[in-house]
Amino acid sequence: MSDNMMMSLLACPLSPDLAGTVWLYRLPDKIESEWQRLRGQYRALTHTDGNLPYTGLLTVLRASGNTSASLWPSSKAHPPRILAMSKRLSAPHLRFAVCLWEQAMLGVKAHAMTLDHTSTLADLFASTEPDQVRVWDHIQVGPRAVDADGWVFDAVNFNVTAQLAAQKLIVDGLKIPLRADSENNLVVWDNDFLWSNTWHATSSPRSDKAPASSTSDLPEWKTRLYRAAMRIDVAMKSVHALPVPLLTLRPHVSRLSNTVSSARTGWFAPRSPNAPLLNVALGGTGKNTHLEHTSRLALDAWVRLKDEPVFPRAKDTKEFLPISALGISGSPGNFRVLVPFSTSYPVGRSVGIHTVAALADHLAEATGQDLLRARQVVKNLGIGTRQTDNGRDTVLLDDEALEEIMRAAGCSRLRILALYQHQDTRTRMQRLLAYHFNRPDLADGMPEDKVVALGCRTEVLFHHAPDLLAHGDHAQRPALVAALPGLQANDTGVLALVETEFDAKRWSKQRRDAEYGVEGAVDPYPLDAKPKVSRLLAQHGVLAQFITKPKKKRPSPATEAEQPASPLDALGQELKNDHPGHNAIGDMLRAAGLVHPRLTRTITHRGGLQHPLAHVGLHLREQRGAYYKKRTDRPALMWILTAFVPIAGHWKTLAYVPPGPYGAGGWFDYALAQVISRRHPIPEGSRSESVLPRRIDHALFQLREWIGTTEYVLYVSGDSTRSVWPLMSNKNADLPADEIGQVNGRPALPGATLDPAHRPKAIIRTTSSTNPSIPVPAVFHTVDDLGNEAAGPRTSNALFQIDDASTTYFMSRLPLQATGGTPSAKLGRKNSRWTAANGAEQAENWHCLTSTEIAVITHPAGEESLPYAVTTARLCTHALAWMGRTQHPLPIHAAIQMDKNHPDYRRTIDSDSENDG
Repeated sequence: MSDNMMMSLLACPLSPDLAGTVWLYRLPDKIESEWQRLRGQYRALTHTDGNLPYTGLLTVLRASGNTSASLWPSSKAHPPRILAMSKRLSAPHLRFAVCLWEQAMLGVKAHAMTLDHTSTLADLFASTEPDQVRVWDHIQVGPRAVDADGWVFDAVNFNVTAQLAAQKLIVDGLKIPLRADSENNLVVWDNDFLWSNTWHATSSPRSDKAPASSTSDLPEWKTRLYRAAMRIDVAMKSVHALPVPLLTLRPHVSRLSNTVSSARTGWFAPRSPNAPLLNVALGGTGKNTHLEHTSRLALDAWVRLKDEPVFPRAKDTKEFLPISALGISGSPGNFRVLVPFSTSYPVGRSVGIHTVAALADHLAEATGQDLLRARQVVKNLGIGTRQTDNGRDTVLLDDEALEEIMRAAGCSRLRILALYQHQDTRTRMQRLLAYHFNRPDLADGMPEDKVVALGCRTEVLFHHAPDLLAHGDHAQRPALVAALPGLQANDTGVLALVETEFDAKRWSKQRRDAEYGVEGAVDPYPLDAKPKVSRLLAQHGVLAQFITKPKKKRPSPATEAEQPASPLDALGQELKNDHPGHNAIGDMLRAAGLVHPRLTRTITHRGGLQHPLAHVGLHLREQRGAYYKKRTDRPALMWILTAFVPIAGHWKTLAYVPPGPYGAGGWFDYALAQVISRRHPIPEGSRSESVLPRRIDHALFQLREWIGTTEYVLYVSGDSTRSVWPLMSNKNADLPADEIGQVNGRPALPGATLDPAHRPKAIIRTTSSTNPSIPVPAVFHTVDDLGNEAAGPRTSNALFQIDDASTTYFMSRLPLQATGGTPSAKLGRKNSRWTAANGAEQAENWHCLTSTEIAVITHPAGEESLPYAVTTARLCTHALAWMGRTQHPLPIHAAIQMDKNHPDYRRTIDSDSENDG
């Protein structure tokens, strides 16, 4: 009798009863002219061409009415036709809310606002008689897709959140109350169930048992109590090819601040314990911290319509957030805010696997639905993965066919320019290079400014470049780079291993201080030498890989380690803990485009794709920068195609550089494509541009010149492409493409408009659970042939298939940090943070399982989708530069790394983020 492994995800099907009802206000036609009139006034007042800020109205309605609230359609071109709310509000209440919003929108001061304001728009809203309808009747369920208008999602989320909050969460024998907020999240609000810790407790596991007098001489910051709450996102979602709407939960650790100063996000609890918490937004810094306009308006409406005080304040002030309210230390009250930015905190991130399983039980119990399940189809995905010996890739670097591997990458040898600023970094580089390239005899000494032959068809040149690498003014850098020795070499790929200094926390604080106008503060990022040096070296044909100083002195190898068999082994044992250094060398080889033939075994192993194919990856990212903050930058659009092409037993890696103002673009060897890309800024652009799909199709058309008659599979990141092609979106899975590969006049999929000879054989979309639309693994069960269930393992790295969606798979992933041998790696597997043994455990980051959804969008008729999914999952275990599992398969991962190494790369939106793990 065999057992089948089943995985339950933190999601369940939505039923008609769970969806509940909603009140629909079908607004009269007269609203169009009035909406446009007010929009004209608003644009003249604000000197913009935007739509009316209706989110402020919805916030007012949610706050004052304890209801969901949505306007549809949410279009700049058209006024709303429907107002949907979970509760029916009286006509006066609705009119007063619209009046307050309209006055605030038109710039009326808060003290001058009145409920008697004359408003035609408010009269139109108040005169509309609503209809109570079943939400389920407005969800379109097809053979392979689910779709609904935006207001449906908001109504479902509100109704379900209320049901989940009606029952207490049971964890470790504790019954924990949950409270909904106005954004349809669940929050642990009860003070008795907040997680708390002190810095003193984190340093001594038994400090909680020490006598009180032992802490009397400690500084205040060590004994100050820090708190955190569990927040659970609740959302209606869909899965590719599954004709059932889903409810998903996503837990977070929300760290609470002891001060309102500089906070960005908070909650306010109304007097009624059954009313949702009001989400509030804040702005400003220090003593100038204030409520954002929309939150101020919502609280104003709350006070006027509910006759309920908000913050305790002096009688002579009209401010909702006076200076006296900035300090909120002590026992948490009705107003709580999150830590505004990433910082050290004595409560770690993530809730742990055990708590996720408890949430799964709560979801099933409160909804009466079975969890979404998938069955295991492949257990072992780590075939032909990169293995190292004390950090060294011996399989690649000691291969007898290394010259052919390099030839496939576009060169016959490698030269490394080792550019350093400090002597200790030179010593570290020297030892790392001597180890990785098999010259242990050179570990203790290499000459300066001379080419030295290493092993593995590689040579190195060390050069002291303090002026070039020092942060500061960039004026002299072009001349300093041009004067570097060893920039040119025939038939040799030139790489640079470059020292840089970077302290993420310190630089982040300096940037914030500069933005907030703190006296003497200077933003360090414009003075950073790294991006400028990277670009200048690329202009000379050199790819730079940067290496930072280790954060702390690395321990010596254990004395009981086995005796080294050779000088190389001895050097490896000394360097085995320098993980950042090994990663830098590995990433440098990845940038060079070196791919070992073991990739063939990864792809063609039993169950995978057996025929020789090229594997192409598409990564697309829109970089907004300061666009949403200051409206000064136009978005930049980075899109990259990579291709892994089988050639005579080896793999040639290519990348596509889009044509632009700096050159014609085209397909190039991976290393050369990076050089070309780094030379120039990321071009301006947007995902919404209609020409983008055509440009990508043109790149796929040109690929045929490089791969000949070989067919190819296209892997696409689902995080940013669903809006570009109609059939990449779950809701459009039932739409047919026409004879020219289009849906509603738009290219249906990448390559769909090309002739059949140039189209991909299959298109596979991968989406990581870092995207909130993807549910996370919760519980594993074994099921025998008789249907009997038994508890399974707590973790899994296997591939699972959804039974009711034959082309949709989930790859469960245990984070690499949770696979170590330290006790902290396994925290949260058997208990929750509520029963953590001590402060040291509470301060650690606990780990949950993550997942990658693998959706086989298209594949040849008559073939199964499973081999394509298996190969995709195995390619997620085949990163070129490290041993861990990646969120996306190798072709996409290589494109993402190429993007991240660009000098202009930065976070999609450069803004403060709440510390919410």
